[in-house]
Amino acid sequence: MKYYLVGIKGTGMSHLASYLALGGDHVEGEDVEEDFYTRDIISSFRIFPLGSPLPDDVDVLVYSTGYEKRPPRSVDEALSRGIDVLTYPQMLARLSRDRITVGVSGTHGKSTTCAVASYLAEKSALPAGSVYGSFLQHSNGTYHAGDRGLVLEACEYQDHFLLYDLDILVVTSIAYDHPDFFSDIADVYRSFRERIIRMPRCSLVIHHSSLSRHAKDWQSERPDIRFISYGPRGRFSLSDTPDDRWSVSGCTGAFSSTERSMEILYDHVAGLLACAALSSAIRGMDLDESSIAREADALIPLLSHFPGLTARGEVVLEEGGVTYVDDYAHHPDEMKVCIGNLRKRYPSRRLVVLFMPHTASRTKALMKDFVSVLSRCDAVFIQGVYASSRGDDDQIDESLRLFKALDRQVFRTFYGRLSSVFYRRSDDEAVESLSAFLEPGDVLVTLGAGDNRKLIGGIAQRRRCGLS
Repeated sequence: MKYYLVGIKGTGMSHLASYLALGGDHVEGEDVEEDFYTRDIISSFRIFPLGSPLPDDVDVLVYSTGYEKRPPRSVDEALSRGIDVLTYPQMLARLSRDRITVGVSGTHGKSTTCAVASYLAEKSALPAGSVYGSFLQHSNGTYHAGDRGLVLEACEYQDHFLLYDLDILVVTSIAYDHPDFFSDIADVYRSFRERIIRMPRCSLVIHHSSLSRHAKDWQSERPDIRFISYGPRGRFSLSDTPDDRWSVSGCTGAFSSTERSMEILYDHVAGLLACAALSSAIRGMDLDESSIAREADALIPLLSHFPGLTARGEVVLEEGGVTYVDDYAHHPDEMKVCIGNLRKRYPSRRLVVLFMPHTASRTKALMKDFVSVLSRCDAVFIQGVYASSRGDDDQIDESLRLFKALDRQVFRTFYGRLSSVFYRRSDDEAVESLSAFLEPGDVLVTLGAGDNRKLIGGIAQRRRCGLS
């Protein structure tokens, strides 16, 4: 089968491309000329400039939903030629139909949970694969050892996850996000309820203990579904051991981790349970707590070697006394976890943030929350809103509004420790300013779902020249 992927450099699309290729399909695609951090995954694929003529002999064209409003030339050409045309979520839905599929959903924690589940599946030689919006550090990013099972990142945006045929659903968290689609938090819960109502009979839902009250309501509507909780007040909770490791209640064994954020550690537990459930299903076992606990027992030691996720608290470079970190966090809740984690990791060092907001609608709707969490840093550089392909244009300059709101906090010390805030809309301005501002001992974290990670090299280069 020959696939042609429009937007092949994106986080999810690049993972899909690799998954299909590892399964024996031929994959090509097109995208903008810009260099993405996914380049290592897609380096072996032939990639055309966005808007190129569609090659011959294409069987299926898959395009990113970012291009739904403004489809490039190849999409129209494929339709006119009678070629099978699918969006990215529609392609994932097709994959889910003939595989035992775990869908990992939630406002936060999806990628880490998917990564852990995928890593454990690979190390335990499950005949399965995975498609999610990131990849492991120091790896080619994709796991595909067979078509019996699939670990899938099931995002709620635009109700995409309602398309998937899921046997196992993980719900990590629910918070208000995607204000360009959801009207309020009640609308978000409506979407998750609908996702659960559509689960097949005798399927399994694994949920964080913070959602236990909602899980009772869901179970009252679907008493045939099994619900298993994890988290501080869940059936599967974490506790530390005398030898500085972590054990999971109901399971034997323990694992070690350099991670100190309980929020992220519970994403690891969710991934452990997801893989254990997938293993149980592939082996034809019942999806009950005892079966999943037994499968988890065999997987727990492998957690000690989990390498971490790209762009999730990833140390990209250490040079000139400065530590450069990249994190994909772009919602205030995620950013709070990231910043808190860095404070624990570097307690006595100045924390400098370069933040590129993602979507104007999210920045506007969650402005107060962004101000609150960024006030916990020592210095903040605000860039322009990332020009994503969603068409959510920043016509009012929400990034400038965020800067002004933060600037008012600088002299209100009881709001946080923020002492300096700057607005540098362009990449060149950000590189120039940060290279002069940073000092030995600083930690710089590039935050957001945009592309400011690429600036780390330029900032380090300018400092190198300035210090020599």
